[in-house]
Amino acid sequence: MNVKAQCNSSKQADFSKLLKKAYEKGLNESELTLDKIIEDLKADLKNMMIN
Repeated sequence: MNVKAQCNSSKQADFSKLLKKAYEKGLNESELTLDKIIEDLKADLKNMMIN
């Protein structure tokens, strides 16, 4: 049970990092559209699930 809790905690940390990355990218890139941010997030989430 403890291993499962650690795995969930790790996934939550990874998800938080992805959201922070998307947020910072949105602040720093002036020509970035919402569609592009969502597309990038989807790709990152798929990669996170594979790993």
